[in-house]
Amino acid sequence: MDKRYTIVLMLAAIVACGELAAQGAGAVAAASSVAGPERETPTTRQSSMHTEASAAATQPAAEQPQQPTREPAVSENPAPLTMERAVMLAQSRSIDAMMARNTFLGSYWNFRAFQASRRPSLNLSANVANFDRSYRPLQDYQSGEIAYRENYNMYNTGSLSINQNIAATGGTLSVASSLSRLDQWAPTRGVTYYTQPVTLSYLQPLWTYNSFKWDKKLEPERYEKAKKEYLEQMESITVKAVQLFFDMLLQRMKLDLSTSNYANTRTMYRIVEQRFALGSVRKADLLQLELRMINDSLAIVGNENLMQSKKMELKSFLGFGEDDDVMLVAPESVPEIVLDHAAVLDRALRNSSFVIAQRIARLEAESEVAHAKSNRGISAQISTQFGLSNSSNNLPAAYNRLLEQEILGISLRVPIMDWGMGRGRVKVAQARMETARNRLEQAVADYRQDVYAQVVKFNSQRSQCLLAKRAKEVSQERYVMTMAGFANGSVSVTELNTAQSENDEAGRKYMTELSNFWSYYFNIRKLSLYDYISATDIEAEYDRIIK
Repeated sequence: MDKRYTIVLMLAAIVACGELAAQGAGAVAAASSVAGPERETPTTRQSSMHTEASAAATQPAAEQPQQPTREPAVSENPAPLTMERAVMLAQSRSIDAMMARNTFLGSYWNFRAFQASRRPSLNLSANVANFDRSYRPLQDYQSGEIAYRENYNMYNTGSLSINQNIAATGGTLSVASSLSRLDQWAPTRGVTYYTQPVTLSYLQPLWTYNSFKWDKKLEPERYEKAKKEYLEQMESITVKAVQLFFDMLLQRMKLDLSTSNYANTRTMYRIVEQRFALGSVRKADLLQLELRMINDSLAIVGNENLMQSKKMELKSFLGFGEDDDVMLVAPESVPEIVLDHAAVLDRALRNSSFVIAQRIARLEAESEVAHAKSNRGISAQISTQFGLSNSSNNLPAAYNRLLEQEILGISLRVPIMDWGMGRGRVKVAQARMETARNRLEQAVADYRQDVYAQVVKFNSQRSQCLLAKRAKEVSQERYVMTMAGFANGSVSVTELNTAQSENDEAGRKYMTELSNFWSYYFNIRKLSLYDYISATDIEAEYDRIIK
């Protein structure tokens, strides 16, 4: 090797090492941003762009791949957004959270309507200004002759009643008071009052389906299920918010890596270009680096577009405005939590809506059988009424010398021949109940297996995160060393590309494993409605929601 070639190579190595020191630090900072609090991404990007501009000044314009222009951030100093704050915003102002609250409110008012049906109800009814002027056919009871007579009157009536449903028997008890007035203008002028100061009545079905009794069993369970489902829906919102948070975080990391890779590849390209001019490298190596540089440039555009898409999706879900910007802060570490399958299953069976849903399904099946049996056989209804009444042309006199009235009636329905229709309905209902019982047993077995699988995945995920983090650190260190080796000529282009690809893959792998850890954690929290970090049950202030 002659002296001139040695001097040129030494100068190129000195320049390259200076640039690599800056670029290597930028690459490590960009990739390390996923392991701790987020660094200012614009700083890393500005450093890369500054290096790129310096390299572009020494390269002919025709040989430079077009570096995509990037839009400046909407907000120069966006507020840091941690995973915990993203969860809080999602649960407080996302559209999904509003829908969950409205669904719960609907269930609450259904329960309130059930409670109201078990309390006495006070009702006022009236029929006023019922005017009738017409001719009516009347038949003489002695001769049988029919003749049309003028009907010219106005009828007014009003009543006040208190009704009470009896859940134990399925009957209805009523106490009422009523007053009626009849104004007649033909054939003679007259006024008649009819009063019923007090009337006590009771209606009792026999051998029929008692809807009051079954509602008493079902409605409280349905309301408890609605409360648990509200908590689970809020946890589902948490899972979605965490997923969107890490989706954007991963895409931002890819953008930072592609930007840093582009700048580093440009620097390597300049070194190889100088070596190619001296005839120490093949043109294939130069073309391979140029292809890598073009691919990195294309990756910047693609990752920028994808990151903006993920950012808009996250902002929309969290309720941010279009002009708001967000700066994500990755979780610093994963908590040391080891879950016991039996304890998680016990909390899940105690806290979640699953067990309540099974009880409701069983009660509904039994209710359907009871309804089918009641419609198959004899049904009867007893109606009793006791009261006082009187009529007079004078209102005060209508309340004097009240007469007792007693009414008792029994109505029966006896199916004589239905060609087995009633029996068939009972059999169908019983078959459905057995099917429901079998389905419930299978659902419990599947639920237990799901809880077990979730716990196993979570317990192994923390070690996966630690291994992925270590792999990321090793790949970063190796990439920096490989770039330095390439600058002094001891590393080939293929080895450089391999180190860069492995560094990128290790960073993406760590972010994916970190995302999986928190997704597993919040899914288990949703199953058991228990926060294992704070060791508390997940509750909600239902009174505030109702108000």
